[in-house]
Amino acid sequence: MSLSYAMLGILSYGPRTGYSLKKVFDKSISQVWVASLSQIYRELSVLEKKGYVCSTIQKQDDRPNKRIYNITGAGELAFQEWLQDFPDKLSYPLRDGFMLRIFFGSKLEKEELIIQFERFISQKKAYLKVLEEIESTFNVYCNEFSSESPEKDQLFWNFTIKRGKMTLKTVIRWAEECVEQLGKYED
Repeated sequence: MSLSYAMLGILSYGPRTGYSLKKVFDKSISQVWVASLSQIYRELSVLEKKGYVCSTIQKQDDRPNKRIYNITGAGELAFQEWLQDFPDKLSYPLRDGFMLRIFFGSKLEKEELIIQFERFISQKKAYLKVLEEIESTFNVYCNEFSSESPEKDQLFWNFTIKRGKMTLKTVIRWAEECVEQLGKYED
């Protein structure tokens, strides 16, 4: 459900193609919500049927025609209602297969656990680099993307990237400490 509102939020900044929406997801909100191109196009179709977006075809001579999506008044209203309607419960229980395996880690060999923790650390460090790359483009991308108040938009975009980076640094430190403790543990 939030995918549709993320898309409406992006379209509230201005018209976009489905491909352009995907680029915005990748360069701005991927740390809080990811979407594949097929999900985006499927959701655009749903939003258009609801009357939240409308589309026009832009003819191109040297390429296939482009479908450009605009948010409608009904879409703006739905987005604003969603934005202002914070749920009572702001965090939801998560399902984390890695942590479930760690919970039952006593059933595995210490060496295997260390390998898996190191994989976890490596993946989290790689994603931290991705977030740092996204953050480094925020200034440029926000100015290009937001016509009304790029400084204000950038402030809130930075809130999300900061949380993502802090969370990653914390779980990396946690996993490193687990590896250290496992290294000292004698069966």
